[in-house]
Amino acid sequence: MMIEARILALWRWYIRLLRTDKERVGLAERWVRALLMAPSVAVFAALRIRTAVRGPLTVDGTTEDGIRVRCRLPDAIPMCLYLFGTWEPDLAAFLRRRLRPGDTFVDVGANIGCLSALASTLVGPRGTVVAIEPSPAVIAELQETLDRNGLTNVRLITAAVSDRDQELQLFSGPIRNTGLTTTVARTGLREEGRVRAAPLGALVTSEELRTARLVKIDVEGAEDRVLAGMVASLDALAADAELVVELSPRWWSDARLLPIDVLRPFLEHGFHIYLLPNDYAVARYLWPRVVGAPQRLRDFAVLSRRVERLDVVLSRTDADAL
Repeated sequence: MMIEARILALWRWYIRLLRTDKERVGLAERWVRALLMAPSVAVFAALRIRTAVRGPLTVDGTTEDGIRVRCRLPDAIPMCLYLFGTWEPDLAAFLRRRLRPGDTFVDVGANIGCLSALASTLVGPRGTVVAIEPSPAVIAELQETLDRNGLTNVRLITAAVSDRDQELQLFSGPIRNTGLTTTVARTGLREEGRVRAAPLGALVTSEELRTARLVKIDVEGAEDRVLAGMVASLDALAADAELVVELSPRWWSDARLLPIDVLRPFLEHGFHIYLLPNDYAVARYLWPRVVGAPQRLRDFAVLSRRVERLDVVLSRTDADAL
């Protein structure tokens, strides 16, 4: 175990040598950094084999914001946090720009809490974070993240967000990516059990809803139901409230449903749609400070297709970019 930890620490040291904090990185430099990372494939393969034989390897990691996280490798999110110190850098940068002390952040699909923890530090002791996660196993890791960092302004809710009060089957993501845990059945996911589900307005308090500055929704194919359940609560949101949503239309249970169908009620309530950059390619994490602002979507053609994934921000702000 000690030898394995040292090998991982050496691997991380090498990756951090390749990582740059520059805000602009040219194409040629990106290629060079990505190619120099190629030897990592062998280390990752060895880690996968080790996991198959002996289970996940647990190590301590720290994000670029100083959040301490217990990383169970080779799970995708903890792996990126351990090696690169960040997860979804464009989204994290958006949170840093938007959240202020005293704000409320609602995290639907909080996973192990890397964004909830970041938001907790941004909104401060006068602010509130509501972290919603349906998996009891994952929420235990989320609680561990909060405890390790002494974060006391976060309220945990063990439930799934949906369009109505019901009980849903929960399906666990594979060990290489537990972030795929969802209430939507898919090939390769195993049943974890049944969980309570309810609209967001029934899970958070009226004060939390009224003061929400950002609502992040990442629920791996169940976002159509989450958004449908939110329509009744839209008038309760503040004028500057914004929603950050990862849409996965190909996983929606209704094969006829299109992104425009899901988002139309929000357009009718005065929201505009912005596209948020989000690249999961591993090499992208070598230049985490190269981030883009959400850009206004004016051509809705992409919303008429069941694309694989679409990251959007819904905002009443009328601008070209956020």
